[in-house]
Amino acid sequence: MTNLERMTAVATELFKLNVSNAGVAQLLRDYPVEEIERQLLYLPYRKAKRPNAFIIEAVRGNYSPPKEFTYAKYLPEVPTTRDRVDEDPELAFGPAAPDPIEP
Repeated sequence: MTNLERMTAVATELFKLNVSNAGVAQLLRDYPVEEIERQLLYLPYRKAKRPNAFIIEAVRGNYSPPKEFTYAKYLPEVPTTRDRVDEDPELAFGPAAPDPIEP
């Protein structure tokens, strides 16, 4: 991935967090894209009430990883609902309808 592609991906993620155009431009101009990517990686593990403001301060302040991020790599991976296989269709859809009886 080129640096321009990385910057575009980072800008997209920042816009998804509702960071202003000026905020995105300032971060991409003044800070390495690696630092912004790192803080975006940590963000789901933080308890930020205003993620758009927090991400800017985290990049500016070069915040360290949250303890939840550090511990997460040692926890077993829990499959998401998309990854689970429905082993018993009756549990998902209720009991199967009885087969019609032929006369």
